[in-house]
Amino acid sequence: MGKGVTMRKALVLGMMSCLLGFGPLVSAAEIKIGYVDLQQVKATDEWKRLEDLFKAEVRESQVEVEKKRKELETAAIQYERQKPMLSESARGEREKELQRQNLEFKLWTQDEQKAIEKKRNEMTQQLWSRVSGVVEKVAKKKHLSLVIDYNPNPKNITTNFEKGFIYLAPEIDITDEVIKEFNALFKGKK
Repeated sequence: MGKGVTMRKALVLGMMSCLLGFGPLVSAAEIKIGYVDLQQVKATDEWKRLEDLFKAEVRESQVEVEKKRKELETAAIQYERQKPMLSESARGEREKELQRQNLEFKLWTQDEQKAIEKKRNEMTQQLWSRVSGVVEKVAKKKHLSLVIDYNPNPKNITTNFEKGFIYLAPEIDITDEVIKEFNALFKGKK
């Protein structure tokens, strides 16, 4: 096993020893653990709805970028048609203007891309914050001391081994409750 796996195991063991040994007189019998499959939470209707809203914004931005790109192409084509009839100074001015417009377009496109990335990061952070709040609510209701992210059927089986989890009992799975609470937050909100 790699150094990273050993470090993770040491971290998990350290966290567990803190919970077991240094907590406010918590006995091992009082510690309750649950798990949630966050990949299933990402498959909820609300998560998908918000992602669809984001994708719609991206499409709008792409349409605007394409519109401006075509405007630049049209201006370049018009210049090429008029070029033989223009004086040398007029050609120089038009070429400078086209270069300026191209530079402005590139800068504007970069700003648009940054704005989209910022929006994606904000949306993702907001969603994870809501999910975290829901997990906390369910954990408190069930009196859980620890909730971990665990996918019982990962596409890449080494994922759970790297996290140090081989098997977790299905009865400590709170995924369905988390999804139910998460969806309940958004009932009627569109």
